[in-house]
Amino acid sequence: MKQLLFIYNPKAGRQRVRVMLPDLLEIFAREGYETLVHPTMAQGEASQVAAAQAGKFDRLVCCGGDGTLNETVQGLLALPEDKRPVLGYIPTGTTNDFAKTIGLPRSTEKLAETACNGVPRAVDIGESEGRLFTYVSAFGLFTDVSYSTPQTSKNLLGHFAYLLEGAGRLLNIPSYHMDVTADDGRQISGDFIYGMVSNTLSVGGVMSLPKDEVKLDDGKFEVLLVRPPKTPKDWQSILASLNAQKAEREDGAVVGFIAREVSFRCDQPVAWTVDGEFGGEREVTRIRNLPRALTIACGV
Repeated sequence: MKQLLFIYNPKAGRQRVRVMLPDLLEIFAREGYETLVHPTMAQGEASQVAAAQAGKFDRLVCCGGDGTLNETVQGLLALPEDKRPVLGYIPTGTTNDFAKTIGLPRSTEKLAETACNGVPRAVDIGESEGRLFTYVSAFGLFTDVSYSTPQTSKNLLGHFAYLLEGAGRLLNIPSYHMDVTADDGRQISGDFIYGMVSNTLSVGGVMSLPKDEVKLDDGKFEVLLVRPPKTPKDWQSILASLNAQKAEREDGAVVGFIAREVSFRCDQPVAWTVDGEFGGEREVTRIRNLPRALTIACGV
């Protein structure tokens, strides 16, 4: 019988996995897997378990939010490439951005079936100063909301909790003077309230990127920078540009471009997130693409 390692975060989202667990295990068995179940009890535990045990299994499935997925990928990629099983993902977090990008279904049964038998796709992974990310690394406006919002609020209010946590920031928006350099020689300098390097169709459950331009396995990132607005009209321009559904852009307040590697230099420490989790504070941050580093079971 095939062997499956199931790592799940019992506290993610509204603790949905507690209700889902019997059905998930039944479906895993129906699909021909003998399952070892490991609930995580502390931050970083998913990485440790994946690195120590995943190489012995035919399939690794993680269940939780974007943070749980990130931890699992960190551990999985610590293994030699020929020892990494295909990763299945069952999202139970609050926003689940990456789940939307890889076309995962919504029902428990379909999620479990996809985790076991979904289309295996090799996808790019990002590296930001030693930290890996599956879909986004970002700085600036609201990027700390996902890790500063209490878990109890997330469980109670869902995505609305993020909106409440971030609403108070609009009246005092910090900006950062950045010198940005891409691998193609592109150089951009200026003040920015937000910046992200991504490989996803959705960020924060709000921002959408063009489906026909975002390719998960092309070795490239979509980079977006937002300058400080000075008038209400500037805000309208920013919102319109963010919804313009194009990766390459120069719309005054918003700059977008494609890059394999990009570096950011600031005259003060800047806090970064990786997949919605705190990624450290630095004056210089270099981000590079690791092409097709992860194989994940997708819905499409």
